[in-house]
Amino acid sequence: MTHRSEMFTSTAVALGILLLGIGCGEQKTGGMSSQKVAELQALQQKRENRRKQLQGMSGVQLAQELASDSTKGREPFNSSAYQETVSRGEGVAADLKQSLTRPDRSSLLTLLALRRVSPTQYHGLEPALRVNILISSLEASQYFNTWGIPNDYWEDAAKALIEEGEVADPGLIKLLSDKRPAPVFGSEGATISAQFHYRVCDYAWALLNDIRQKKVEIPADPAVRDQLIEKTLKEGSGPKHR
Repeated sequence: MTHRSEMFTSTAVALGILLLGIGCGEQKTGGMSSQKVAELQALQQKRENRRKQLQGMSGVQLAQELASDSTKGREPFNSSAYQETVSRGEGVAADLKQSLTRPDRSSLLTLLALRRVSPTQYHGLEPALRVNILISSLEASQYFNTWGIPNDYWEDAAKALIEEGEVADPGLIKLLSDKRPAPVFGSEGATISAQFHYRVCDYAWALLNDIRQKKVEIPADPAVRDQLIEKTLKEGSGPKHR
């Protein structure tokens, strides 16, 4: 399947399109209302102010913004701090790496940004730190757009976890018992997710399959998946799977 993360627009852009759509509808019957024009202009000004604010920040300050966005569960494509950070390239890598001290979800966007701007410094981190950040973030997610969709495509966070190989096995195996819903937002993604009724355990299972290079077709019925997940649980970490 092709990568389709572009279908997930940022919150601000989505709101702008919504307001524009409403305005266009009013234009047909007498023009965009002054209230809608003002709302659209205010939104655009807010975004521009935020962009300028981020551009004036140091690498250390951007890392703090990334930690805040991570704690809020914001996705990379919905974080203006993330976009500004990766646009600066390797010049911010040292600041990002130095800020990565907490092995939890608050470090996710910083970790992913470092992976983008400097693979060398990213791989210079302790594997256990990288894995703990990723597993903690997966476990804490309320919406799963940051990870992608198991039977369709993976986002950078999932790819990073798969790259870790068997080091990630214990954390993912732990999540095989977590049957909380794992929804995504966005039209097409939400439809696929709803059809399969994905749960946290399904994400963990699909990631484990990719780590172990097992080509498994994902059943649409959660009950059938539960049988396969139970089999994986019985296998445990086991011997080397490669």
